[in-house]
Amino acid sequence: KENDRLTFKVARGNDLWVHARGLPGAHVVVPVARGAAVDPETLLDACALAAHYSGAKGEAVAEIAHTQVRHVRKPKGSTPGAVLYVQEKVLPYRHDPARIERLLAQQPG
Repeated sequence: KENDRLTFKVARGNDLWVHARGLPGAHVVVPVARGAAVDPETLLDACALAAHYSGAKGEAVAEIAHTQVRHVRKPKGSTPGAVLYVQEKVLPYRHDPARIERLLAQQPG
């Protein structure tokens, strides 16, 4: 339900949607201004979070898909969090313990 809320209620069409490909896990959304691009470090941060909060947690390498939110759809009658997406790019993300440690330390509370 939280994934659906983030992807379909909070995120905007130009935002970047990131998810561990083919695995259950968190949707990660990076706000992107119209016409702007996501810098490589921010993309790697999003990949790290998507891998960490998915079935790929602990794996050395995870396939991480990303696309604009406008290319993510909810199939009619599907379970919470289930989506279809197109025009994705897939990155083989290599687990980086220092990156995820830094990101988790920045979380409030």
